[in-house]
Amino acid sequence: MEVINIENISVLERKTIVTVGMFDGVHCGHRLLLERLLTAAAESGLMPVVVTFDRHPKVVLSPDSSVSLLSTYDERMSLLESCGVSNVVIVHFDNQTASLSACHFAEQYLCRKLNMRELVLGYDNQFGCRMNDDFAQLPQLAQRMGFSIRRVEPVEMFGVAVSSTKIRKALAEGDIEKANAMLGSSYSASGVVVHGRHVGTSLGFPTANIKLDDPLKLLPAEGVYALRVRIGDEVFVGMANLGTQPTFDSGRVELEVHLIGFEGDLYGSRLTVEFVGKVRDIQTFPSAELLVSQLRRDMDVVKSMVELKRC
Repeated sequence: MEVINIENISVLERKTIVTVGMFDGVHCGHRLLLERLLTAAAESGLMPVVVTFDRHPKVVLSPDSSVSLLSTYDERMSLLESCGVSNVVIVHFDNQTASLSACHFAEQYLCRKLNMRELVLGYDNQFGCRMNDDFAQLPQLAQRMGFSIRRVEPVEMFGVAVSSTKIRKALAEGDIEKANAMLGSSYSASGVVVHGRHVGTSLGFPTANIKLDDPLKLLPAEGVYALRVRIGDEVFVGMANLGTQPTFDSGRVELEVHLIGFEGDLYGSRLTVEFVGKVRDIQTFPSAELLVSQLRRDMDVVKSMVELKRC
């Protein structure tokens, strides 16, 4: 897959069919949009191009608000490639970009640089500065600049249209199965194993304390989760404690992962955890012995959940 910054493009020689969006999570709605883009490109002979941004617009537009990402930049690129996308154009999102109206953005970037002949948009997709909102005038621009506009219908699940917002809500509620269904894949997070408090080791359940690649990456609600854990080419069944350690008076929210059947040193290793399902909420136990008994029961549940998902 070729990824190029739009500032490095003077004008493309080939005529293109383009879609624009953040594509956070590359969920089922995005996947349908990309499928329609690629199908239309094959039928028309136009070159398919995905235009996206180097960072989430909220980072610039609402710097004081919390931004939760379903996918980091690298994850987004990998997911787009897995959907068959071969050409991605990156637009740096800053205050200048944010000030562009929809028509200005389309004319300056999509038409004059990308030689666009068709624009494919999701059912509710809009872009451009809300303070100078001329999105409704895109059809007039299309007529003047010689491109068509195609809308793609929503993908509906659980009685709602799939969206990044709905997926974030499901994750915030700990509903992993719902989030995964809307994503079309297992929700995952990656990071490096760092030293923690070593409480798990003392209990006979050594854990890998994971420092996420991107602090803006959204994690599900606090709880105990069943996981698949990828280390290089190897895959393990894992059990995660996401949150604090109330039994041991820990106030820090951490992602700690126990790899079932793994022996060895993981410090400095990079792990990817795929959330399969939630086992239970975080609890406080009156003793370490009772906690260990619960962890053993949790491990049996985790193994059954992950094995079922593999079938």
